Amino acid sequence: MSATGGPQVAHLRKIAIVGFGKIARDQHVAAIADNPDFQLEAIVSSSATHEDVPVFRTIEAALASGLALDAIALCTPPQVRRDACELATANGLAVLLEKPPAATVEEARALAAMGESRGTTVFAGWHSRFAPFVADARAWCESHDVFHGQITWHEDPAKWHPGQQWLWQSGGLGVFDPGINALSILTAIRPGTWQLAGATIEQPENAETPSAAHFRLGRNEDEIDVSFRFSVGGTETWSIRLLAENGDSLLLLDGGGVLSLNGGPAVRRPNAEYAGIYQRFAELMAARQIEVDVTPLDLVEEALRTADITPVGPVTI
Repeated sequence: MSATGGPQVAHLRKIAIVGFGKIARDQHVAAIADNPDFQLEAIVSSSATHEDVPVFRTIEAALASGLALDAIALCTPPQVRRDACELATANGLAVLLEKPPAATVEEARALAAMGESRGTTVFAGWHSRFAPFVADARAWCESHDVFHGQITWHEDPAKWHPGQQWLWQSGGLGVFDPGINALSILTAIRPGTWQLAGATIEQPENAETPSAAHFRLGRNEDEIDVSFRFSVGGTETWSIRLLAENGDSLLLLDGGGVLSLNGGPAVRRPNAEYAGIYQRFAELMAARQIEVDVTPLDLVEEALRTADITPVGPVTI
């Protein structure tokens, strides 16, 4: 769909990246370049310069330039997405939302409603659901009635979020920003209503969002223990370990890029999460569909709403 509206049709889709931080540079640019359905036409950023495509400071400026666009990939911090999505959908552009889709469940639903009311695609791209072994893990879960498990999601914020103050501001989610990836995998491989209990968080004195969290998740008789932590300069772990009542076990490592079954050898596949996102985005655009699943964000909100808070020392921002 062009910037002036009209029907979405099967053709090379011209897309702009809005917000140009580390994930946009490292993941979105390459995924767009490798996808035959998309062509990167512009970058919208207050700081990007000397890129291979035109750079605009605002979406308004990109539209006013006469550049023909079909879609935007919205990679800004989640706190500032409402106005951008409003402008894009009002001009007939499809919108891909980098995770988390918004700062709150209410706002994520409002973004979906914008696309619904204007007949254009809005897609919440939970990238970890496209990790190599997520489909295998879902098949394993479907063949087991009850399991217990542990999620451990510990990473270095300085490595993945350098200089990104929004992470520590209200709506930035703090440690739940990476941790929500684990929740997106769990709710994809074991769909249903998960109940959260026993939440505790560590709250740095100079931040508005937590640096660590622990809670339990239950679904029927399933039980999962969850640990999220920012580990500056420490060991990074992105694992989901499940143990079935019959003794079978599943271990996902590296965020779903590595799989071990029943204690056997760990098998690795090439990571193509963002390739999967753009393939799905093209499918949704062709069908003029909305796909905004708020389940992982809903669990985060529940944890933040019910958690016991432990104050801790300052973090480096």
